[in-house]
Amino acid sequence: MERNIKGGFFLNLKEVTLKEISKRANVSVSTVSAILNNSPFCFAGEKTRKKVIKIAEELGYYPNLLYRSLRNKKTNTIGLIIPHLYYSEITIDIELLESILWDNGYHLFIGYTRNDPKKEEALIKDFLSRRVDGIIFVIGKERNKNKEIEKIINKNFPFITVGRFKNLKTDFISTDYFKGGYIAGKHLYEKGYEKLGILFGKDENSEDLTVKERKNGFLNFAKEKNLEVKEYYIEKGFNNVENLIEESEKIGMKILKEKNRPSGIFASNDEIAVGIIKSALKLGIKIPEELGIIGFDNSLSSILSPIPITTIRQKKEVVAKRAVENIINKIGEKKEKIEEYIEPELIERESTRIRPENIIREKSRACLI
Repeated sequence: MERNIKGGFFLNLKEVTLKEISKRANVSVSTVSAILNNSPFCFAGEKTRKKVIKIAEELGYYPNLLYRSLRNKKTNTIGLIIPHLYYSEITIDIELLESILWDNGYHLFIGYTRNDPKKEEALIKDFLSRRVDGIIFVIGKERNKNKEIEKIINKNFPFITVGRFKNLKTDFISTDYFKGGYIAGKHLYEKGYEKLGILFGKDENSEDLTVKERKNGFLNFAKEKNLEVKEYYIEKGFNNVENLIEESEKIGMKILKEKNRPSGIFASNDEIAVGIIKSALKLGIKIPEELGIIGFDNSLSSILSPIPITTIRQKKEVVAKRAVENIINKIGEKKEKIEEYIEPELIERESTRIRPENIIREKSRACLI
């Protein structure tokens, strides 16, 4: 510890060398190195080992990881690129991912892109310059091209996307969004709702492959049952949870005032579902007796909604585990192609929880619509 100008103290972080430790411990530099690196070829006795470790701690020694990585050609670091932490968009359990990596001896670097293509490419370059051993890329909005990803693919660098690019042939792990949409349609139908509607955001409809898959799965089920589906979109853009719910409520008011309105609505995420529920409550429409609503993501919004929302839960913990397992395998030079879909699950709550004996098919429900 050293005294600063104002009389306080600060920690002196001057780099301590192995030579300084060996001199104070009166042992060779190679012995110090072997002890501090926990080498299996270290034959120093327990007394010497404890002495060296104690002196290293007293001197404030930190191993030079940069030097070690250059020597071993491995940094034990992984880069994680995510769009942001905006409401329910994150499709992976980040805390669990970091914990599993830590248990396997890896440290995590995280970069946020805010769906900016230039920042995506800049982060990839930055992580590569830091010699990370692998990169996990969580897809935000769909991109037709990404030069840096294309370079990585061509060089066989350990790289996995969470979510699937339409035009970039990367290894990926993804929620099965098509199956999620299919499950949503099947659930509404089994609960007696046959006049179906879907409500998506404008940006999602045009750019987000995961939302397109939700829609396609839902429409596929409806086609199997010859059910009519009305499609609605939030035309105005949104940039936060509050704004999204407000816009969803506005269009919900229009939808629910239609003469032949849907009796069951699938929202592309839970926040949109909250907006629909708020509009239904203002119009005096009973949920779930007169209107069934299902969301997607199992976000906090689905629980805090005025009426808890039935939703499709992405198994983010499974995605995290599989992402870590596969990136470590790739670092270990296992080159098999990875294209894995994780099936989501239905979480039923009050927005569709109508009792079986109260199920009313559309023919006898006309008076309610």
